Amino acid sequence: MTPAKEVKRFQEFLMNAWPAEQYFFLNGWILRFTKGVTSRANSVIPINYSGNSTLIENDIELVENAYKSYKLPTIFTMPEFFDPKELDGVLRNLGYVEQDRTIALLMQAKNLDIQGINDDVIYETHGERVNEFSSLLAKFTKRDSNQQKIIKEITDRINIPKKCFVIAKWKGEVIGTLMGVLNPHGYFYIADVFVVPEFRRQKIASSMLKTVIKEWAIINGAENIWLQVELQNHNAIKLYEKLGMKEAYSYYYLRKDIV
Repeated sequence: MTPAKEVKRFQEFLMNAWPAEQYFFLNGWILRFTKGVTSRANSVIPINYSGNSTLIENDIELVENAYKSYKLPTIFTMPEFFDPKELDGVLRNLGYVEQDRTIALLMQAKNLDIQGINDDVIYETHGERVNEFSSLLAKFTKRDSNQQKIIKEITDRINIPKKCFVIAKWKGEVIGTLMGVLNPHGYFYIADVFVVPEFRRQKIASSMLKTVIKEWAIINGAENIWLQVELQNHNAIKLYEKLGMKEAYSYYYLRKDIV
């Protein structure tokens, strides 16, 4: 198990890489609100707790009322370390349901083999989330164009970490996306990796990653690469492990819908 100190660091990195629209702090817990788009930006981060654990259900009720005021379900992000330690059991007893168990994978940037890039595809790197990036994801993923606009608002709020957006093009057509966020500690976070189904198994995802590491991340001071993959996404996990990435920690969500 990853030490609590490291889990806290990665949660801090993630919050800065995916900044919510609004925050509320309750006895050390961090509540994040962003119009209901993505669990990451609309959940409780319970890595510190300064309240009275015998009264924890009172704090959970306050949390639920806060999310209900936004007409949102209550979601707790549960990494390997959370505080207080009985939180998981209390939430489950209150009817919370586990969702989306996820692992974080990590490797040193210098250990990535940057050979084997698919040169039939053009890779463009942008400093902002361009329309072509959002349009592709709106067309092929579960989040529509309105939700993609909200996600763009999230990425526009990334200021202190450096950010980049890669699009892969074949004959002028956008066929892949990748987002990268580099924090001041040298950790390069990868997200929004997507390849149009008919172009998969052609090394495009790995080529986007290798290209951005070689041409942008290392130049800007990246020392480590990390990303998060849902445990059921076996193909993605297999790809990243083949590149040399290893599990750093895991987390899951506990969710309770509005009654």
